[in-house]
Amino acid sequence: MNPPRGCLPAVVSLLCLSMLPLSAAAQTGLFDAPRDFTVGTSPFSVAVGDFNADGRPDLAVANYGSNDVSVALGNGDGTFRAPVSFAAGTNPYSVAVGDFNGDAVQDLAVANSGSATVSVLLGNGDGTFRAAQTLAAGVTPRSVVVGDFNGDHHLDLAVANTGSGTVSILLGNGDGTFQLPRDIVVGGDPWSVAAGDLNGDGKLDLAVATHGSPAVSLIPGNGDGTFPAPRSPAGTRCAPSVVAGELGGHGKLGLARRH
Repeated sequence: MNPPRGCLPAVVSLLCLSMLPLSAAAQTGLFDAPRDFTVGTSPFSVAVGDFNADGRPDLAVANYGSNDVSVALGNGDGTFRAPVSFAAGTNPYSVAVGDFNGDAVQDLAVANSGSATVSVLLGNGDGTFRAAQTLAAGVTPRSVVVGDFNGDHHLDLAVANTGSGTVSILLGNGDGTFQLPRDIVVGGDPWSVAAGDLNGDGKLDLAVATHGSPAVSLIPGNGDGTFPAPRSPAGTRCAPSVVAGELGGHGKLGLARRH
């Protein structure tokens, strides 16, 4: 399933990396010329992590056209080593980072829009990854986010499924494996999911940006890995994405959406 005409996501064929002192960037709003390097075919998503535990940020890129994830290890000066690719599922659309087996090494979760699956690639701690573990999700998964949704200190996954109008919750067992998905019916065409404590009750909630129905759906978490029916308070259009973060300087989470 391709993005709707006129609403294409930002496709990164080359990663553009710029380095400026924060003070200069704040004063001018400008960046240095991009430093580009090639990854896989039709990259759709990028995530930042420290995959070789050297204290320097690295990049992981989901490549829709080549069915893999490119990992570029950072040199700490704004440059990166040549990317190495690891196989995922069909048409990877989104990648997220987390420690899924409790070994203090960062792993990857990849939403595969063409195979109704999520790939979990456990990290070896040196910037390489084990063969992907395949998990079932809904139809056309577009977005994956990491969080502890049932309070057991193991990371879980939430996956927005465009084709089935659902969000799949996959609870982690803490050893790199996951339970079978539990689906939340959202409606429309969910394109993006974000996690955060949006109502201040100490439990992770979900925000889901949809294309087919004009809304961002808010789904408060019960703290045990279950979620009630979603609410849709915010209008939007086109193929949206949503992120949660502290936006207003008051210590409370808010939502930012692209449309």
